[in-house]
Amino acid sequence: MGEAVGGPVREPVFEFDYVRDPAILADVHAGYWRLKETAPPVFWTPCNGGHWVVNCADAAIEVLRHPDRFSSKFLSIPPNPNQPRMIPESLDPPEHRPYRQLLRPYFESKAIEPLEPRITEWAEKLIGDVADKGGCEFVDALGSRFPVSVFMEMFGFPLDQFDFFRATVVEYFDAQVDDQRRMELTMQILGALTQLIEARRVEPKDDLVSTLVHVDFEGRKLSQDELISIGFLMFLAGLDTVVNALAFGMRHLANDAALRTRMIEDHDAIPAIVEELMRRYTFVSTPRYITQDTVVSGVQFYAGDSVLVPLNVVGWDEKLTSCPAEVRLDRPHCRHAGFGSGIHTCLGIHLARLEMVTFYRTWAEKIGHFRIAEQAPLRFRGGSVQALEALHLEWEPK
Repeated sequence: MGEAVGGPVREPVFEFDYVRDPAILADVHAGYWRLKETAPPVFWTPCNGGHWVVNCADAAIEVLRHPDRFSSKFLSIPPNPNQPRMIPESLDPPEHRPYRQLLRPYFESKAIEPLEPRITEWAEKLIGDVADKGGCEFVDALGSRFPVSVFMEMFGFPLDQFDFFRATVVEYFDAQVDDQRRMELTMQILGALTQLIEARRVEPKDDLVSTLVHVDFEGRKLSQDELISIGFLMFLAGLDTVVNALAFGMRHLANDAALRTRMIEDHDAIPAIVEELMRRYTFVSTPRYITQDTVVSGVQFYAGDSVLVPLNVVGWDEKLTSCPAEVRLDRPHCRHAGFGSGIHTCLGIHLARLEMVTFYRTWAEKIGHFRIAEQAPLRFRGGSVQALEALHLEWEPK
């Protein structure tokens, strides 16, 4: 049984450490698949201070779509009251809506489409730099540099600071980093944001931070704290998530000759490939803070508890997707929560999709078939945002 000190019993209990579980660190998705098959649909784990885990699609969707009961004010487990606020991700209704409405126009498909030529230039340059080498460590050489370069240019960060920004984000998301070091990294990020915001106040440029510094928000300008909070979220999201999606996707493609051939020979299939790979290799587990006693899938939750929502359970649910372990393009609908669900669905969804489609298309044109290098170790990261931290690939140069 699980029991908080002086509080009610939490059950059923199943021990699972989303940060350090050996199965997760050996292979993130194999580890979560094993959890799906062996753990209860909803359970309490004593690890990381004790928290609930929803392990089925019905429960996950209920939590994600009811912010009145499941708050985003703490985006970590255990809850950290000292974490920086991230607008709009860490806000609940009704405070959440005005900020999301403010930001949404800059990330809608019609706002993102004009970026395609520049995104294509980045893909062609970076893939072209390694094409003749016959191999690379994908995450360092391409997986990070492509989406991070696109984001930094779009937001307004100086590209000559790429290595600093990327290294900072990688360490920030490392679940093994202690609280003191993570706070140091947070201060580094906030310092970089403050410097950029002040520079754009004085000299606006054609980038998103300049727009936000000067935009009208409910009859006023955004405050310094609001700008830094928005920037902090975009810094972390823009410099890590597409990197992870591409790394997991490329790992699968290296082992799936039929799908790889389809990508190379039929570029029109690439958007469907992106969606199916996102479904199969969703890599975010979202924390929520329970604001009132409630029942989920027949299990009693208590106010003040935390709950972890592994988003992969939506795309892996047999009721929503037949044969979910398989990667297939013949599905009438590709249902998943790879970009979130509910009011906190990722603002950057259109940008992420465009980046991935562009990358796979350019890779198909410039490199084509590839494989995982023999005896090259794969390194996985657990935590709320899982990652494949090293992926060595090789190919025959054209």
